[in-house]
Amino acid sequence: MFSLLANRNFLFLWLGQLCSQFGDRLTQLVLVALVTIHAPGSPLTLAKVLVATSLPALLINPVAGVYVDRWDRKRTMITCDLIRAFLILALPWIIFLPESGFFYGAVFMIFAVATFFVPARLSIIPDLVAPGKLAQANALFTASGMIGSMVILLVGALLVEWVGVRRSCWVNGASYLLSALAIAPVLRPRKVREVKSASLRLIFREVAEGMRELWRHPQTRRVAGLLGLLMGGAGSSFVVATVLVQEHLHSLTKDLGFLSLWLGVGMLLGSLGHGRWGTNRPKRLVLGLSFLGCGVALWAFVAAVAGLKSGAGACAAGVLLGFWISPVGIVTNTLVHEGHPERLHGRIFGSLGVVVNLSLIGSMLISGWLAERGGREALLGSVGGIFAATGLCLLILRRKMI
Repeated sequence: MFSLLANRNFLFLWLGQLCSQFGDRLTQLVLVALVTIHAPGSPLTLAKVLVATSLPALLINPVAGVYVDRWDRKRTMITCDLIRAFLILALPWIIFLPESGFFYGAVFMIFAVATFFVPARLSIIPDLVAPGKLAQANALFTASGMIGSMVILLVGALLVEWVGVRRSCWVNGASYLLSALAIAPVLRPRKVREVKSASLRLIFREVAEGMRELWRHPQTRRVAGLLGLLMGGAGSSFVVATVLVQEHLHSLTKDLGFLSLWLGVGMLLGSLGHGRWGTNRPKRLVLGLSFLGCGVALWAFVAAVAGLKSGAGACAAGVLLGFWISPVGIVTNTLVHEGHPERLHGRIFGSLGVVVNLSLIGSMLISGWLAERGGREALLGSVGGIFAATGLCLLILRRKMI
């Protein structure tokens, strides 16, 4: 894989991705810190900000790829980086404006721009490497992205804790500017692209076709429901767990960074473990064990943070949670590939994205509202109970459900 870095164009794109990825992860941490400073101990305010980060994926993702195919991809990426750099640098001033709508609007715009950057980056890879090297190129981006995310989250969390939010925003904006500078030297071969015009009506008709196909297939429909349940629980857990960690472990972002690191380690181990031992097992069995494991991991997390006030125990629970989360996404993707025509895969994955983001947004708002009224440990424990009960149902009734 690393021999691809001898390709000058691919090297610059890869470096740009690392800079942009650092900016993305640091943005998440900066937002958590800004909310904590502006409205300390408020799960509802944090939930509103997280909704502003998720709404663009729900509203724009299904059609962003269509437009990216019609634009110059290199120019699209550079423009996205410049816009995000400007908005990030302005955030420390925007949050203190009398009207909070400006802050939520800026957050929405930052993540709306990302919905164009990511497909543009993925789509430009075939222009830069030989057809026989595409698998290696995607593997390098995926591996470096997963490992980089774990390290970047920890480094970013320590940065926010040590130098403060405003200076972290300067570093954050600089990372997007460095990404734009890295991508600028990329030279693409001149290709004649057939750009087909498409009306919004046609685009939305194709999106609706993917949703109908998802709904008509019983097995995929059930798994989509399970994925929605998992992501709904994840949204609730993130809102409540963030406040619990800050209250009981007494740090702004440092402990969140360590937790994210170990959650990523668990996800990496879960992906490798499923690839080694889970691919030949019945999918319903894998899903049942995954949900049961997620429930137990959440209970362990509540006990470690609220009961023992142990950062090490919370990190251990994070590894366990990440390990059991990973197989759910792998099984879902496999079922889509096996059960639907290839020409509809993009639209079906787009429909799954709608399910995921609707679940995230709804659960974050509801859990934020409930957590404002107390009982945060009980709320997080209840999510674990729902996961565990779902896993037991899948294991007991596995022949009937999937």
